[in-house]
Amino acid sequence: MNRTSRGIYLFGIDLNSKRDYRDRRVWYRDRMALLARFFCIDVLAYSILSNHWHAILRNRPDLAAKLTPREIAIRWLSVTSRAKCRAKNGGKITESEIAKIVNDPEVVEEYRERLSNISWFVRQMCQTLSRRCNKEDGVTGRLFGNRFKLNRLPTEEEILAGMLYVDLNPIRAGLAEALDDFAEVSISERLKTLEGKTADLESWLAPLELEGEVDGQQVVVANKLTTAQIEEQVRKREALSERLGCVPMKLKAYEELLWHLAIQSRPELQASDRLPARMFRSLIELDGTAVNVEELAERHAQMGHRYASPVDLQTRTAIYQRQIADQETVPIDNTWSIV
Repeated sequence: MNRTSRGIYLFGIDLNSKRDYRDRRVWYRDRMALLARFFCIDVLAYSILSNHWHAILRNRPDLAAKLTPREIAIRWLSVTSRAKCRAKNGGKITESEIAKIVNDPEVVEEYRERLSNISWFVRQMCQTLSRRCNKEDGVTGRLFGNRFKLNRLPTEEEILAGMLYVDLNPIRAGLAEALDDFAEVSISERLKTLEGKTADLESWLAPLELEGEVDGQQVVVANKLTTAQIEEQVRKREALSERLGCVPMKLKAYEELLWHLAIQSRPELQASDRLPARMFRSLIELDGTAVNVEELAERHAQMGHRYASPVDLQTRTAIYQRQIADQETVPIDNTWSIV
């Protein structure tokens, strides 16, 4: 994660100047999506708030090891600043630029390491965004206060707790009332996918979980395809086999777990008509084992600030009215939040 400098909200509505910087969240999201296409880095989760961002990243040196020198050159030239070359060639990568890298084995191996290095991934995100924001504001200097902070998540449980913390950031900050209310957060993008559909190969986010089948579609007879179509089918299947999921959990179970923690943090959300009635009706499982929500909530709380949010009288009344109208609503939780 990293936080902006200058004491202002450079990704939201600044409280002092009243300027609206929210369009910069899209800049950051688009830059991250572009880098994810060329770097051997998986983006598991992200959220971009008013004055800071979070991302859970996984480096993939196994993918970088498979790249040819030419692929490495093209990928690196696609994400780095080439101002002098763009002025002459309109931004197109030239063969001479590629050859300069390919013909130097030491440079090839250096760039191979960088393409799976999280520090270089974040550097390319932050530097580009800093230049763009400074140009718009007519200032110089750093956009972010310090170097980004990094914590390792070595286990599935810690990865899950980290993803839950990141995806719940907008709700906990009061910027959203539902999981899909805030555009620049990974859970909002995941919930746009239709249930039962296969992993989207064009998506830049790592899939939450991969199915055992390759694509679930009927087998296409090869002799009915052109050579180019066959090559495209092979490419897609190879790409799918190389994609790693985040946790062994279905999206529906992950969504239910997010709602569990969201209501612990903000009990008044129980009165929201956005809360699906099917929530909390069955055990939530991770890798075939029932999740201990209390234990996971404690780990989740350790990743951020603890705060309380009591249910006021107006919220209690709204919950009661909803219970009368809908027998399938979730139980009332009148306790103070611990998360």
